[in-house]
Amino acid sequence: MAPIAAWLFWLAAVPFLMRFELHTDDTGVEVVFLLAITFLLGCLHPRHAWLWAVLVGPAIPAADLLFGTPHPGLNHRGDLAILCGVVVVLGLAGSYAGVLLRKLAVG
Repeated sequence: MAPIAAWLFWLAAVPFLMRFELHTDDTGVEVVFLLAITFLLGCLHPRHAWLWAVLVGPAIPAADLLFGTPHPGLNHRGDLAILCGVVVVLGLAGSYAGVLLRKLAVG
């Protein structure tokens, strides 16, 4: 039951994160949401913790790439590639923290 709940949560969380990316410039709150989402997914389905980081993190640059407006004078693709790497690393930290908490709680 937990894997199904994790996938359903992922289906709801990614559009939320993408919409939030397009409507705010508050990076700190966005990082907290990314960490919280991947943390919960790591707790729910720890066997695929790496996968949650890969599926959730790139939603932020993907939203900007697909639906955002490019900023003049910036290397938009290069900046998004760097952002993609950063959010995947943050997602890995969140999901493996969720795995660690689950292992400590369950035993």
